[in-house]
Amino acid sequence: MPQTQAPTRGASTKSFAAVAAALTLAVAGCGGGDEAGATGVGFEDCITEPTTCNSGERADGGDLVWAVDGKWEAWGQADIYGSSLATSIINQPLRPTVFSFDQDGVIHYNDGIYAEAPELLAEAPLTVAYHLKPEATWGDGVAIGIDDFLWHWRATSGDEAQCQGCTPASSYGASVASIEEAEDNTVVVTYVDGYLDSEWYSAGVITHPAHIAEARGHAEWRTDPAVMAASVADFSENPPLDYSAGPFKMTEGVLGEYAKYVPNPEWTGSQQSTLDSLTLKYIGSADAMATELRQGTIDGAAPSSFDPEVLDQLASDENLKYSVAPQSGWSHIDANLKNPFLSDEALRQAVFTAIDADDVNQRAYGAAYPDIETMQNVLFRPGSEYWTDQLADSALGSGDIEAARAILEEAGYTWDDEQLLTPAGEPVTLRYRTGIEGNAFTPIIQDLVITYLAEIGIELQVDPIPNGELSSVLDEGDWDLIQFSWIETPLFAASAADYWGEGNHTGFQDDEVDAIVDELATTLDRDRAAELNNQAAQISLDEAVQLPLAWTPALVMVDKDVVNVRDNWATTMRVFSNVGEWGFLDEDA
Repeated sequence: MPQTQAPTRGASTKSFAAVAAALTLAVAGCGGGDEAGATGVGFEDCITEPTTCNSGERADGGDLVWAVDGKWEAWGQADIYGSSLATSIINQPLRPTVFSFDQDGVIHYNDGIYAEAPELLAEAPLTVAYHLKPEATWGDGVAIGIDDFLWHWRATSGDEAQCQGCTPASSYGASVASIEEAEDNTVVVTYVDGYLDSEWYSAGVITHPAHIAEARGHAEWRTDPAVMAASVADFSENPPLDYSAGPFKMTEGVLGEYAKYVPNPEWTGSQQSTLDSLTLKYIGSADAMATELRQGTIDGAAPSSFDPEVLDQLASDENLKYSVAPQSGWSHIDANLKNPFLSDEALRQAVFTAIDADDVNQRAYGAAYPDIETMQNVLFRPGSEYWTDQLADSALGSGDIEAARAILEEAGYTWDDEQLLTPAGEPVTLRYRTGIEGNAFTPIIQDLVITYLAEIGIELQVDPIPNGELSSVLDEGDWDLIQFSWIETPLFAASAADYWGEGNHTGFQDDEVDAIVDELATTLDRDRAAELNNQAAQISLDEAVQLPLAWTPALVMVDKDVVNVRDNWATTMRVFSNVGEWGFLDEDA
């Protein structure tokens, strides 16, 4: 994607982000109540009324066309090939989601599938009940039930005896011991002994309909792991034209190009669409989206990146509305500790001390959002009760060149005609990677980093990441320094494991962090989980593994007659969190 964003942070342990529904449970997550206000035209009420802004009575009917800038490479949601944000977004109108967060950080459970919120039955072993609505179906008259839970368990088990050769999008199934059917349309999931999760209520428990797997020719999925794998691949390779567990049904689609939906007549959730159709169409850049929006060929878009110059175009057109505000992505620069140079903590400390984070943020993001703030905590926003200032006593991100050179001198580094040399006399060169294509922010950050590091004698070799290849670049460790954005939600219990635990993308390993990860898997205390994750983050910062930059500003732009579209920092789905409520203004209401 143009934003150079990785797949959703937490994808290895958590479910996909979800559609909002009715039941609520307050959750203290990344915060949001103290977020700076949005800037733009037509969304001014989002500052004071973030959960209801841009609302209005909807007219019956209308064909709404929405642009997306993520090119999805799979249709399925159970394997790694469909774990990208782009695939999640293209499926959002029909996915069997469990919950979502609103802009106030409040969790809402999907009232189209569940009769009530998940219920904790026991802690040892962890046992959770899911109360299904009897009328909840897959859009074809077949009720959602235990077979769908069992299929997803096998798909995400990571067990060759359950799903042969599968590469699951989450590790949910690896922690499940049994799934059983109980009375009153209830499914009970029991986890393995010793496994606990303070965010147990957020697990993704279903992705695809088991009966459709059978109808597509994979009837033996329960007993044959090869057939099970084939059914996973089938869902990934073919569009979901034969099922839906959301407010819309897909009627046609071409991979990476478009998907067309109509309302799902069997959907019983509170989000009921008034549209005749919804089309999600790939358009690769914010500039192109703005042009088509002004021409009336699309009705809205929420690009992952944009050139601030596009805001002038939007502001000059009285038929459009737009908003810019920090959303769910946070930008950072990471060090690859497997690199021979960056394996030295002193060099990492010097590199991140030389970079001026405030300057980077103002120059890169300030033109789009003047109130941009530099992150001081990598997990929680300032509005969260769990926020602590993790950089108050650190020089990281200070841009203090003298301090950076002093760190290097003390560690035995020298300079030859301003070229930095290791204590062994080897010239220090590093390969810097980020996404440039279609992104107005990262080229600015790249140029600034080149300038800062030249001041301490380090020459950077620039190697842009092609669109869509960030995941493979991270997995292969094909970088020395890298800048991109993680996509966050108020869920945080798995953060330490994902960012700094075994197999993390930086190669960082720390015994204390490993112990934190182990403890996180044995606690239901969310306050304790927050404390532990903050400890792990502090250790990573103290050892200069990464430099946080900012919660990056995001843009939403719509035709003035489009209502109930609003951005949402608290979910990876952003505007799509309430897609079932979108519509055109009823001017006669």
